[in-house]
Amino acid sequence: MVLTPRFQRELLGTASNAGVARVVVGAVVRRGVRALLLRRKHDDFMGGLYELPSGVVEPGETLEEALNREVMEETGLRVAEIEGYLGYFDYASRGGRTTRQLNFQVAVCDFPCISLSEHDAFIWAEPSDLDRLRISRAVRQVLGHPSLRQVNEGTPPGQTGGPAQSPPSG
Repeated sequence: MVLTPRFQRELLGTASNAGVARVVVGAVVRRGVRALLLRRKHDDFMGGLYELPSGVVEPGETLEEALNREVMEETGLRVAEIEGYLGYFDYASRGGRTTRQLNFQVAVCDFPCISLSEHDAFIWAEPSDLDRLRISRAVRQVLGHPSLRQVNEGTPPGQTGGPAQSPPSG
């Protein structure tokens, strides 16, 4: 997926028209059916909550630049490709400002060890793990996005129908 300038303008314009004061990008990084979640430090705002790698879009920065920077800063992983847009959710920041998190599925170049800078733990969470983790309803909904469910059920992204079929033998 290419984040075209037009699509970025639409996303940012919609947020502005809704009175959003700050835009954040979030990344769903996957290993098979598992998604990378980071735990906020206990003494931080919403401490102990698991979240997606995410962060504020800085002035003059494109959404793609912000995704690349935030994933690298928070995990040490390098984004290879933005695979899809997964929607947004709004929340109030620590200062009470309306914040919109735009969420994207990303592929990373490889999976060396995770290097945390702003969090105290991480987990490669399977869908069955989500009920035992302290995680917001909004992040649960992002992880339940239909395009991610297809992957969980064995259907390649962009295809519909049942589980992936093996080619006929012979």
